[in-house]
Amino acid sequence: MMAWIADALTASRVLLAVLLAVAVASGSLTTAAVVLVVAWLTDFLDGRLARAAAADTRLGDWDFRIDVTLGVAILVGLMLAGLAPAWLMLVVIAILLGLTLVTGNPAPSMLMLAFAYAWFLWLLLDLRPTLWWLPFASIVLLFVVEWRRFFAVILPAFFRGAAGLGRSEPPEGGPVLERWA
Repeated sequence: MMAWIADALTASRVLLAVLLAVAVASGSLTTAAVVLVVAWLTDFLDGRLARAAAADTRLGDWDFRIDVTLGVAILVGLMLAGLAPAWLMLVVIAILLGLTLVTGNPAPSMLMLAFAYAWFLWLLLDLRPTLWWLPFASIVLLFVVEWRRFFAVILPAFFRGAAGLGRSEPPEGGPVLERWA
């Protein structure tokens, strides 16, 4: 049961990514902020449930790829809304997502996610729509709860992946993020 719920939460982020792109593209930054926080919450919960489940989840291998759709959604939305240069958003998506697809290495996609979140958060700080503070509060709360995982899994995966790009290491088997963790 927990594995099924984890999969449902993972799958829900695909829909949330579409909603996020539409909200950003239409300039509804308050809605976008709420949708992003809901997406982050589903990511947090699906990870917890998947680790607690007695059975494997069906979408576990897809979790990171689905997370990346959130970053792409933000960048596409920013581009369509005219809130960021289209050429820059396309270059970031093409190069960083392309590197991940070609190498199987999650580090470029993690960098793309960081770029998308940073641009969006900066925009929220600059424009201050209603609930602009919600993603910032969520980041603090999620970091307080997940700081061990951040330092034990996420950061090492990024740095190992970045180092692997420099050495052109071939990807290993397993989920994209886990193979570098």
